[in-house]
Amino acid sequence: MAYSPPHSAEALNSADAIRHRILGTFEERYGHDLLSFEDALAIDEDFFRIAFKPYKWTLLHRFAQNCLWEEWNYLRRKADEEFVLESSRLLQHFKIPFSDEEYSDISKQKDYLFELLQEPLKRITHEVFCILFNDKKLMRCFGERISDAIADINPSQYPLYVHAQGRLKRSSSWPAWLRDALFYRENGRCAECSNSLTGVFDTSLKPQIDHIVPISKGGTTDPTNLQTLCESCNKKKGNSSSQVGGFIYIPWECELY
Repeated sequence: MAYSPPHSAEALNSADAIRHRILGTFEERYGHDLLSFEDALAIDEDFFRIAFKPYKWTLLHRFAQNCLWEEWNYLRRKADEEFVLESSRLLQHFKIPFSDEEYSDISKQKDYLFELLQEPLKRITHEVFCILFNDKKLMRCFGERISDAIADINPSQYPLYVHAQGRLKRSSSWPAWLRDALFYRENGRCAECSNSLTGVFDTSLKPQIDHIVPISKGGTTDPTNLQTLCESCNKKKGNSSSQVGGFIYIPWECELY
């Protein structure tokens, strides 16, 4: 399992904004948003390709990257000196080489810097994912809003991925990296009952991957909509619930004064 370095201030600030976008509280905190939730998802063939089968570049990556791109593009269109200064600062922070030559045409300079920003924006996007992926209540909200966003999609529009209105086809492809990531996030335990799934204490308990928002309710097979349960909890949950396990591993208890 790879460990990420300390998150940048840019990623922490962006993660807070993305969290509020998912919760639907962005405008209360930040004011007018440039993109609607659906526009940030960009529902097209590529969206359904990601939603149908687990990829490391998840729907949350896609959502966050589109939001970041639009914010920086808006700054590029509306500001000259501020955009040049802020984009130069970000490129320096991520050690992206660039020319600080002043252009006679400021629009060309902004276009040049904006093109270079695509790499650091991808890095920030992945940091945002790493911050938010551990919040399963937020991931449930994300999954439920995705379900609402695709509710009117018909199989004729995306026949490779959609089998009924608002319902994706089922994929049971669980790559090793996905199993490892979910197992690590749940600390080797069932997300619902907290029983160990390591096999050390009970070899009969086997980890099973569960859709937080069921496929039957418009859920996806994106990693953001998955959790690890034991067989018993998985059977109890069934296909009618979007319940998310709330177990959080804390290595010791403290008396608080």
